[in-house]
Amino acid sequence: MKKIIYLLVGVCFLVSCNDVKDAENNTSSAEPDNTLSPADNAKAEFIYPVKHSEWEIGKPENINTVLDFYYAWDHNHADKIAQLFADTVKLRIPTERIEIDIPNSRVNVELRKNRRMYDSTSNDILSAVSLHDRESNEEWVMITTYNKWVWENGKRDSVLYQDNWKITNGKISFLTSFYKLPTKNFLEKEDPMK
Repeated sequence: MKKIIYLLVGVCFLVSCNDVKDAENNTSSAEPDNTLSPADNAKAEFIYPVKHSEWEIGKPENINTVLDFYYAWDHNHADKIAQLFADTVKLRIPTERIEIDIPNSRVNVELRKNRRMYDSTSNDILSAVSLHDRESNEEWVMITTYNKWVWENGKRDSVLYQDNWKITNGKISFLTSFYKLPTKNFLEKEDPMK
């Protein structure tokens, strides 16, 4: 019985090697087709509703607007943050079950009050992309950051954030944020001193 199993495994291996070789030969001899048909540009149909699906790369300067926020926060320049925000900013942050609306006139006061809870903070930006949704004409910046902080009492902590920032007329108008505790493997790779 073992001999039959070994024979079948050997035959399957040989057949699969030949299939890979044939596929490589067919691929290398075919001319690439670099032309797009009108059907390629048509809106994709999905099996489930997708609110934002017409993405393209957005304006790079939008990334800098958001990075200016992280920089001001980390360097305790909360008084400079209001200039980055629209007249009203909406926040959906992980620890709150309500959406927070802050008028621009209150941004510096609220952020300064919140920032006082920390002795220091730092954001290691892991990825940043500016996106434009053609259908809604909305501008977004998606940031993944490894956020570390020291509380006033000296206790240290960290978390990974996925922040989605809506930019309206060059200003931050909306934030929805998600977080995940860093895994041991992530900490070993990204923050070996932790």
